[in-house]
Amino acid sequence: MMQEKHISNYEWNKVPAVGLLFWIAKLISTGMGESVSDASNNILKGMFGGNQVIGALLTILWSGGLFGVFLFKQKRAKRYHPIYYWGAVALLAVFGTVIADSLTAALGVPIIYLVGITTVLMGLCFFLWYRATQNLSIHQIRNSKRETYYWITVAVSFALGTLMGDWMGDHSTFDLGLGYLTAGYVLGAIFLGVLVYRLMGHPRENGVMEILTFWIAYVLTRPIGASFSDYFCYRWDNGVLGNREMSMVFIVLFASVLVAIVVKYIREKHVALAYPTE
Repeated sequence: MMQEKHISNYEWNKVPAVGLLFWIAKLISTGMGESVSDASNNILKGMFGGNQVIGALLTILWSGGLFGVFLFKQKRAKRYHPIYYWGAVALLAVFGTVIADSLTAALGVPIIYLVGITTVLMGLCFFLWYRATQNLSIHQIRNSKRETYYWITVAVSFALGTLMGDWMGDHSTFDLGLGYLTAGYVLGAIFLGVLVYRLMGHPRENGVMEILTFWIAYVLTRPIGASFSDYFCYRWDNGVLGNREMSMVFIVLFASVLVAIVVKYIREKHVALAYPTE
């Protein structure tokens, strides 16, 4: 039964199974998105006389364009494809970071208000998703409609996570002001607690707690990765690494994990071909 279920998931689901490699890749992608976004802004604005607006706009254009390409390829694929899926996730991390930072600066409102708005949007995503499909399962993303709602929810989760991290780490009037490292530790502890519950508590698959804890953990990966990225970029040893160097570190780490994911995917594909289901 376990083998049959595993093969069925390989054949039909459009998103990866949730396991250790999934969470490692997700955490690294968020840190990479933060540092690459900042590095891109700095490099591009330097090419245009220090114009911050042009730097942000060009970063939005290239990251958003590539995200669209990878997402289009994943949606056109018949099943989950690790390069397309994780390419889209990584580029969304860059695109989402620069969008969130630009909107925060442009609107000039306390971040806590934006956290509240995106939390409501997240709830609205779930409401519309369930109303359209009668199913919020992440294990049954098997048609275009469910996949579309999945990616919309992922995009909103990135915005929520980004704003949550800024609210906890920044030192403005309405922010908590914990600092990058402390915010990363606090959110990391909550994240680990959620994963321990998922592992030890055995929530019913597709039940409320299984779905809720997945998305809580998913949202938390964004501010955790960003907090540690910002700390090592700007605070550790007086910012000796910087966002360019940290971008290279994260890219190497992400590429290494992606290789492991692809190898695992190929092995599972061979199993599915060796034991076809009727």
